[in-house]
Amino acid sequence: MTLRQKLESANEKKFTGRIDIIESQGKTWRLYLCLGRIVWADGGYHPYRSWQRLIHKYCPQLDLSLIDLEKAKDFECWNYQIIVNLLKRFLINKEQALLIIKIRINEILFDILYAEVRQKLLYDFIIAENGFSEESGLKSSLNLFNFQEVLTEAENLWLIWQKEKLTPWSPNTAPIIKNPAILRKNFNTPTYTKLVSLFNGKLTLKEVADKLKLNIVKVTTWLKPYFERGIIELVNVSDSSLNVPLIGVSNNNNYKITKPTRQKLIICVDDSIQICEIMKHIVTKSGYQFMSIQNPLKALPEIITNKPDLIFLDLIMPIINGYEICSQIRRVSQLKNTPVIILTSNDGMVDRVRSKLVGASGFLGKPVNEEKVIEKIESLLSHGT
Repeated sequence: MTLRQKLESANEKKFTGRIDIIESQGKTWRLYLCLGRIVWADGGYHPYRSWQRLIHKYCPQLDLSLIDLEKAKDFECWNYQIIVNLLKRFLINKEQALLIIKIRINEILFDILYAEVRQKLLYDFIIAENGFSEESGLKSSLNLFNFQEVLTEAENLWLIWQKEKLTPWSPNTAPIIKNPAILRKNFNTPTYTKLVSLFNGKLTLKEVADKLKLNIVKVTTWLKPYFERGIIELVNVSDSSLNVPLIGVSNNNNYKITKPTRQKLIICVDDSIQICEIMKHIVTKSGYQFMSIQNPLKALPEIITNKPDLIFLDLIMPIINGYEICSQIRRVSQLKNTPVIILTSNDGMVDRVRSKLVGASGFLGKPVNEEKVIEKIESLLSHGT
C-alpha cells in the first residue's frame, strides 16, 4: 500500500497514535495522528537541523536564548513541545507556530513519497488508546491537519520534482563544488565567492534555498546542469546537535506514546445505512475501529473473518432476523464470549427475554442515543484490557 492508501485507511478508522515508516537502511519517519488527522511529523533526515532551519526562517525575530531545551528534552516530540511553549509565552504567534508545524509535516511527507518509489517501506501503527500521553509532547495539540490537504501539497511538489527530472537528487543532500576552475569561468568574482560559501558540502539544498530566499525546485533546477556535468556534486551530511540529550529521536525504546496494541473493533449489523452512519460516528469518536454490515446474509462470515470485540445487531432485518444471527454467532466457538447488543425499536419484555435466550449480552432501544451507546461500550469493553 502507498502512503496515500495508508493515510486514507487511518482516516477512515479515525486512528489515533503514531505511524512509524521505516526504510531498508533503518531510517524512520514518524507521523502522529489524532482521529485520522495529522498532528505532527518528525524523524527521517536531520530532525535537529530541520527544526532549527524552520525556526530561523519563520521566527526571525525570536531570541534563541529564550528557547528552553532543558524543559523540552523529556518529551518524545520535543520540538513540537518547544513550539507550544513559545506560543504560550507569546514569543511567537499562532500563525508562525502552525506554519512551522505544517511545513515540517509537508517535508516529511515529501521525503516518504521520495523514498517509496525506490524501495518497499514498512509501516508500523502504534495506537494511543487513551489519546496522547503527557510525555509525548502532543497533549496540547495546536491543530489537526486534514491529511488530504497536506498530503496533496507534498504530492504536488513530488510531481513537479519528477516533471523537472530532479529525481536523482535529494533535497536532503548538500552541494559541493568539485570542479572550481570551470565554475569560476562562468561567474564574476563576487558571485563565485558567494557560491563557494554556499556549495561547501555543509548546507543541504533546503538550507541553500532558504539562504537564497528561493524555493527548493528553482534552486535544484538551476543546479541540475552542474550536477550532470560533475562540476557540483551532492553529498550526504550528518545532522547537527542541540547538545541536549533528548528522547524519542533515535532510540525506539524511549518512545512513551503508548504500548503497541490492536485497536478494538466494533461491528454494527443493520440494514439501515442511516443507523450505520450514526453508529460509525459514535464509535469512531470514542476511539474504536468500526465496521458496518448491511447485508444480514453476509454478517456471520464477515464477523468470523474480522473477529470484532463487540457486535451491535439489529433485530428486524429482511430474510434473517437478529435472533437467528445471534444464535449463529454463539455456535461459533471463537465468538462465544464476544458481547452482542441487540438494537430494536420494540423495547418490550418479550424481546428482552428472547434476546437473552439466544445469548445476547444486552439490549438497546432505537432511535440510537449516543450517551447510551457509549455507556454500553464502556461497560463491556475496558480500554485497559
